[in-house]
This record gives sequence, structure tokens and C-alpha cells, in this order.
Amino acid sequence: MTGDHPRPGSARDAAEFTASLRLLKRRSGRTLRQLEEQAAQRGAVLPRSTVADMLNRGVLPRPELLAAFVQACGDGQHLAEWLSTRERLAVNPYLDPEEATPAAGTEADAGAEQSPRRRVWAVAGLVVAAVAVVVVALVMTTWWPRTGPPDPDADAPPRREILALSSAGSWIRLQSAGAPELCLTEGRERTGRYDSAVAVLRSCGEPGGPRVFLQPVGTDRTTIKWEHPVTRIMGCLTVVDTEVIKGMLEPQENCVDGNEDQLFHIERAGEQSYRLRTPGSDLCVGLRDDLIAIDAEAIREPCAAEKDQEFLFDIEAGAGS
Repeated sequence: MTGDHPRPGSARDAAEFTASLRLLKRRSGRTLRQLEEQAAQRGAVLPRSTVADMLNRGVLPRPELLAAFVQACGDGQHLAEWLSTRERLAVNPYLDPEEATPAAGTEADAGAEQSPRRRVWAVAGLVVAAVAVVVVALVMTTWWPRTGPPDPDADAPPRREILALSSAGSWIRLQSAGAPELCLTEGRERTGRYDSAVAVLRSCGEPGGPRVFLQPVGTDRTTIKWEHPVTRIMGCLTVVDTEVIKGMLEPQENCVDGNEDQLFHIERAGEQSYRLRTPGSDLCVGLRDDLIAIDAEAIREPCAAEKDQEFLFDIEAGAGS
């Protein structure tokens, strides 16, 4: 790092390199959505979920992804440094940055000092290699996304740890990770244009709400069932396509096997928090306008590393409700 600007050259491993990438994003002041749009203007593909995964996993990104990200962050003038550092770490992740280029006066293989000519050729070789990496990355970020065959993993959701549930299901209390005193429960759409109940945040201590039950489907999916506090009828939370509440979650009595709008992956997002992802998609449950507050409606939106998409699953509290 030099001053306030991230410099990857001092990174000793993939984790430190990723930390530099996170700092670069913060310095850019751009959201994941804005980075995706910036890349699209250059003809590159930079899915928000892929960037979020790259910034969280601590592994080296593919060169074409790195190039698109650095350029979208407005640091294209230092792209060669980012790519050459990534190449160094990929070839030898244990090589100290200070040892990457031998200092003048060190002994060569046979104990003799390197000649000036040998040092010049060594430096020239590194420069050529760095330029080659830059050229390949730029070609892949501009031409390949438009004309090459699709990458089967490009848009696939990353594999994540799934919340372990009893095969018989579990009663839970579903809390917002950003405000654990607020739980996902029954409420109404704020404009009043829709009469039926939808999922909203309310105080966890508020009486009269439905009990929440997770019913596993297969090994890695679940339905989220709500038990009506009066009739005791069980309904499934369903992502609806009605224009007024498009994308919001409504408890519906008709639970249908195989209905993707009623199925969720519960995948780890933080140390204790989880994210609700629609299986086989890049869509997760978040909160309308990213607002973590009372009466904020749950809504399906593009997955991102945002706090409004993180939830806590308190199984013990749900069992006692």
C-alpha cells in the first residue's frame, strides 16, 4: 500500500491480496451493482454475486475477473501491478515479495555476483511476462465474454455451507443479523395497496405472530412454513409475482412440491448468519430498499454481500415459542 491507495505488490498470500481488493472497492466508493454496470460499459461481465464471493473467499481470482474488477474500480492504470502480483502468488504463494526480484550484490548459483547483463535480461523477462498477462486478461474481458463459448461456472452460485437441519424439520425464530431484536414475521405492504399478509420485520417480542417451521426438502433445500396463530393452518412462504408486491414473500396455504418460489438454500454468510438463496439462481431474500427496520418487507433481489440479506436462525428459541 502507498498512502491511501491499495497496492497489491506487498501481498504475501491470497488472503492479503484479497484484503487489497476489498480496500480497492471501498476506495472506489462503488456498490456491487455499480461495479457490474461499469464493467458492462467496457463489454466485460462482472456479476455481483461473483464479486461478492471473490471478496469473501480469500482465494486468487481468475485473471479476466481481476482485470474487469480493477478497471471497474477505476484503477486501470495499475492493472499490470495487480495482474503480475496475482501471477507471482499463483506460481509461488510462499515467495516473499522482497525475494521476487534479487537485489544487486547477491550471490548467484555458483557464488559469483550476477553481471549487469544478466540482471537486465532478468528484469526484461519479468516485464515481458507481466505485459503478456495484461494482454491476455484484456482480450478475455472484452472479446471472450461476447463471442467465446459460455463458462459453465461463470453464473453458477458459489458452493457454500448449508445450515444443518433435522430431517423432521425445526421450529425456529428468524432474526435479522443486522438487528437481532427484529424478526421476520407477518405484516402488510407499506403502501397499503395489497390486503394480504407479507413477510416483514417486527419486534421479536411482539405477540400474535405466526410460528416459523423449516421443512427440509432433500439434502440442501427447505420450505419456510408459517403456522397461523389462530387457525393453526400451515402455509409456505412464497415469492410472488403480483405487480404490487413483486418479489415479496407471502404465506400461502397451497404448498406445492417442486415450486422454486417456495424453496430456499440456507447458506452461510457470516460466522453465525445465513443467506436465503433461491436454488439454482443468483437471487436471495433481502429487505426492501436495503432497510433494516420495523415493517421493512422481505423481498427477493440479486444476491450481494449486504447485511440486509443476512439472517440468524435461532432453533432453540423457535422450539420454545
